[in-house]
Amino acid sequence: MAFERSQEQTHTIADTTVVVSYDRFTTRFKVKKDDEIIYSALLLFLPFRNADIAINNQAFTLKIRWFILWQSKLVNAEGIVITELLARRRKKSIGFFIYFLLLSSVKVGIGLFV
Repeated sequence: MAFERSQEQTHTIADTTVVVSYDRFTTRFKVKKDDEIIYSALLLFLPFRNADIAINNQAFTLKIRWFILWQSKLVNAEGIVITELLARRRKKSIGFFIYFLLLSSVKVGIGLFV
């Protein structure tokens, strides 16, 4: 498994191709439609972020959570349009969280029996 600096995924929303990308070094999260940047932000120290964006004159709310587990979803008035914008990022955060829990439980177990 190689290190990836930038993670990106393509979605079709409102009959338009949208590219979502995340740069792990700069923590920049971008949403692009046809080479036009719809949303771009540095996530840095704010683990919860909501933003209102428009794609083909339809209003959406972009919700990003990265405190413990990564979650980024796109919601409109009818409900959730896309449950996870960056599926690979979500999968890696869950794997890291499970690894952290296993190591912590082993440390606690060793501490109790010594």
